[in-house]
Amino acid sequence: MRTLIRSSILSLALGAGLGLATVAQAEPSGTFKYAEQVKLITMDPQQQSGSGVPYLRPVYESLFEKAADGTAVPLLATGYEIDGLNVTIPLREGVSFSNGEAFNAEVAAANINRGVKLGIIEGLKTVESAEAADEYTLRITLKEPDPAIIDSLCYTGGMMLAPAAMADPTIDRNPVGTGPYVHSKDQSREGEVQVYTPNPTYWDKDMIGLARYEVWEIPDDTARLNALKTGQIDAGNWLANPQAAIIDRTAGLKLIRNTGGLNYHVIISDREGTMVPAFADRNVRLAMAHAIDRAAFGKAVLFGLSEDSYQPYAKGNWAYNPDLEGVYAYDLDKAKEYMAKSAFPDGFSFDMPSIPVYQSRLEALAGFFKEIGITMNIAPVEPGTLARRSRTTDFPATNLVWNTNTDPKFLALRYIYEDANYNPFKVKPSEELLALAEAGLESVENSVRGPIYQKMAAKLADEAFLIFVANSPILIGASEKTDANPTVVYRYGEDSINLRGLKAND
Repeated sequence: MRTLIRSSILSLALGAGLGLATVAQAEPSGTFKYAEQVKLITMDPQQQSGSGVPYLRPVYESLFEKAADGTAVPLLATGYEIDGLNVTIPLREGVSFSNGEAFNAEVAAANINRGVKLGIIEGLKTVESAEAADEYTLRITLKEPDPAIIDSLCYTGGMMLAPAAMADPTIDRNPVGTGPYVHSKDQSREGEVQVYTPNPTYWDKDMIGLARYEVWEIPDDTARLNALKTGQIDAGNWLANPQAAIIDRTAGLKLIRNTGGLNYHVIISDREGTMVPAFADRNVRLAMAHAIDRAAFGKAVLFGLSEDSYQPYAKGNWAYNPDLEGVYAYDLDKAKEYMAKSAFPDGFSFDMPSIPVYQSRLEALAGFFKEIGITMNIAPVEPGTLARRSRTTDFPATNLVWNTNTDPKFLALRYIYEDANYNPFKVKPSEELLALAEAGLESVENSVRGPIYQKMAAKLADEAFLIFVANSPILIGASEKTDANPTVVYRYGEDSINLRGLKAND
């Protein structure tokens, strides 16, 4: 394994690298209001398993950030060196948490080790342990080569909690980090809005531009649209739906198509047929894949804001396999043929979990499956809990979105390995998939890894336990003033705004 060394001039990494101003700012003033489409479940980033990151970003900072071009640049770190299974990360000195506790390598190691022990964050699955090499040098030991470990430390895997917060049983509503803002529990209203105010101990005070930041909890798409129209919020996130389409053609509003995309897909979790025997039959799975009219789905359900998908990666991604376009395109006759030669020619039924934002998607899928004799019962679950419920054996199948900017290694960590997060039935992967997953970790060069993951995508299409449906961009609805605000920087591949340097619209 070659040694990789990355260091950064901090003013470049935190200024030009992230597209943010570095000049001194005036006293924080004004309010910026953002709307999240999922309910707040937890403010503990190491317990975070799905959407809801906008609730975390004001308080917590990660070791690294993503720059505008998608590369990782230091934030609480100042660089990194990778030598085989050893990752050495020098840390920024003079940083403290908002409660006054010091940030150092011992604390950073405790954060990483806690995340590993909890076992929820996918990006830490390859980590064996972390330790402090000295006061400001963190050393991470990997279980296996991981070319994407630094990318993982840009997100929840690299978010740093104060020691007192890690020991607090009420951390889900009492976050303490190093970020530019602190959570104001007294001003927040549970189930409605979370309020954040400037962190008086922040290490880079010039980057605090607001007197108040609010994250509104508005799961209903129409209510969130009305809030944007009336100025209750300045911006918010959306899936591809009627309200997003309305934003796109409404004067005074702007639909932002952020870098990356969300790949909507069906996961056959019970592919050995423990709960639903039919799912063990590859013919059934192929029938389901061919029964989906993706063009009609994209037009009617995603309102023209998507493109058909047959694999985990979007066009232009280094792992994209062009040979898979249309590999299981809509063909009702072929779908019926697969059902006829399966062991379940008369069909079967199963339950599929749903949250409100996915209801229309599942209604469309249920209609497609009905055409081949499969009854899909839509089972509502509490908003914000779909990812968590999908990690259990409560349902034989589920439906989620995959961020197409995510490193391909996460395919194995999510779906392929026997202990993968979304393989709750502990199905053993085929030898070919396992070999490809391992081969994909042997190099850090995308030119080497790309062909490996293209083969993996082809094998997944062949086994058809992951049925990809549609790619849609990460969508953020914004007011005209927000769109014109030069301090608004959307995080690369995320549905949130970088708060460092953000100022109010007025």
